[in-house]
Parts: sequence; C-alpha cells; structure tokens
Amino acid sequence: MYEEESSTQWRRFAAGDNEACGWLYTRYVRSLYRYGLHFTPDGEAVKDCIQDVFTYLYRNRRRLPVPDNVEVYLFVALKNSLLRYLGSHFVHDREDGEETPFLLCPTVEDEYIDDEQLRRRQEMIRRFLAVLSPRQKEIIYYRFMQEMQWDEICRLMALNYQSAQNLLQRALQKIREHFPMNVINDEL
Repeated sequence: MYEEESSTQWRRFAAGDNEACGWLYTRYVRSLYRYGLHFTPDGEAVKDCIQDVFTYLYRNRRRLPVPDNVEVYLFVALKNSLLRYLGSHFVHDREDGEETPFLLCPTVEDEYIDDEQLRRRQEMIRRFLAVLSPRQKEIIYYRFMQEMQWDEICRLMALNYQSAQNLLQRALQKIREHFPMNVINDEL
C-alpha cells in the first residue's frame, strides 16, 4: 500500500510537484535517519547527508527513474552519501581496505524498553553480532531486522544474488561456530 502511494508521489515529484517532494521527505525522513545511524553515531552528519540526498533528488528530479521501491532507492542514495562523507572525513582513521563499519547499536527508542526478557535477548544478539564483520552485520540487519527482499538487499549492498546468499550463510555459520545451539537456546 505504502509503496504504491510512494510511487505515485514520486511520479508527481518528478513532474515538478513540490507538495509530493514534501510528502516523500515526511514519509521517509525518520526511517532514513534511523538507517543512517547504523553507519555513524553522528546524527548531525546523518541529517546533513539526508539533506544532500533530497537536494540532489530535487535538482535532478526530471531525469530520475521511477524506482521499483522508493524506500530502498532512498536507502541506497543515503548509504552512498554517508560513505562519501565518511570517506572524505575519516580517511586517515581507517586502514587500507578496512570496511566502513555498519553499527547495530540500540537507538534512543530501544533505551525505553521495559521488558527484561527482551533486554536479555538483545544482549545475546549483540554478543552474536560482535563476532561478525561489518558486511555480515549489514546483511543480517537488512534480511532479519528490515525484512527486505533479496533483490533489495543485493541493490543496497551491490552484490549479486549468490554473493548475498553466501554472505548471509557465512554470517550464520560464524554465529553457530561461536555459540553452540544449547547456549543459544538457553539465552533466548
């Protein structure tokens, strides 16, 4: 339902409708912000990159294609903007070939969770994720937390289908190697 409405608004936006631009911004700004915080805890940088994305889209709206999934399209645009930002601001902090971190830290909203059992599960999940590489964390996030389809994950991560499948399987295998099933069952 949202995706159909989003596509309609996107077409209106591309045709020059400023209200449609406002609708798209309002509809997606929060999810983009939460998504951006997975790449950097610097909320101001995330906000700046979101503004950069929408500024670029506005300037080039007549030349933009109508995406199959507006949210995934915006996620890809924000990820690219953040990677450019992080690359230009923190080049000296990273080793050659080191991946950009994908952070799976709790957000402010997560801080207010009262259910102790859920907190214990979250701690166990954090321990599971601590053994994974940034790319493995990223694919776990997209597949299980955002419940994205494989084609969307492949676009976001610039992977082909088989590579994405392999990456996810390696991540799950790594978790199994570090945490035997009886530990997982006891903790969860």
